[in-house]
Amino acid sequence: MEQRELASLGILGVLAERERATVKTVHEKLRHNFGRYWGASTGILVPTINQLNEDGYVETTDSTTQAAMYKLTGDGRDHLQSLLTKPIQDVSHPSFRAHLMMKLGFLHHLSVDGQQTEIRALKDQLKTSREELRTIDATHKAEVDDRERVGYRRELIDLRVRILDTFLDWLDAIEPSQPVEQ
Repeated sequence: MEQRELASLGILGVLAERERATVKTVHEKLRHNFGRYWGASTGILVPTINQLNEDGYVETTDSTTQAAMYKLTGDGRDHLQSLLTKPIQDVSHPSFRAHLMMKLGFLHHLSVDGQQTEIRALKDQLKTSREELRTIDATHKAEVDDRERVGYRRELIDLRVRILDTFLDWLDAIEPSQPVEQ
């Protein structure tokens, strides 16, 4: 997910949780909630929110303050949901961690069925990545037995597999249960 699209996800997610907000408020919320994974700067947020405004996903509200206030539109809520259901290219690669964390952070804006679908898709991606890493690890074990030459590469693969397993366990724990049919 490119930076502008990630910024759109963040802005729309924050506005979905507030009646209205300034760019400064959006920036603070994103930094507080996702700052470990993505450094949202006003340099990306301002042009993105302006584009979202032009596209009809947010609108400027009347305010008595000097800073413009924005609120989410119905189309913006729909666009947020489409961004939340966009697949992550490679969940095991660190460069996609910001997308993964932001998606998980705003997933509650989908219906319970939508949340379940997205969590299952993430779990499938994580399992596929885990198997790919295990295949690489098996190849390394068969072909390279000299730690002096390869350092800790095999252990790093094992670490990535463990991280994926932890994500899978966590997703199992948070997955919403099926709604009770009446």
